[in-house]
Amino acid sequence: MPKLLDTPRIDVMPTRHFAGPVQRYDMQTRAGIPEQWAAYNEVGLRVDGAVPGDYYGLVFNYSEDGGRFDYMCGQEVPVGAALPAGFGSTTIVGAYARFVTKGHISTMSAAWGEIFGDWLTRPQFRPRPGASLEYYPPEFDGMSGEGGYEIWVAVEG
Repeated sequence: MPKLLDTPRIDVMPTRHFAGPVQRYDMQTRAGIPEQWAAYNEVGLRVDGAVPGDYYGLVFNYSEDGGRFDYMCGQEVPVGAALPAGFGSTTIVGAYARFVTKGHISTMSAAWGEIFGDWLTRPQFRPRPGASLEYYPPEFDGMSGEGGYEIWVAVEG
């Protein structure tokens, strides 16, 4: 099978804050994530002061026991921003491997599989605790799924 991802760039992130609606999933229920995005976009609630045009899917609070995790549809927000009812928040900081693809959104599962099945088995990309992110840049078209995306994974720096 051809590789989807090139060698990632390692960026050391300053402290960044994110907010949005959060739901708990496991590997069997994760197919509900697109519905979470649809509901987020339909309601249209956003945090005042959020970085415009950039959207993130954040995976955090992963539990080895049962493979459950929290998933947030969100945006980067200022520290201490007032959050709408039902929104959660999380923070990232430190080294992240940024995997970039121009692929269609339908390649997302394969990209995650390649990251955890290949890239993170290499000694130079040791994962560390911290949220992982799907970054959807302004070029990404949520209706067509085109425009590319990135996956950021916390790694030891």
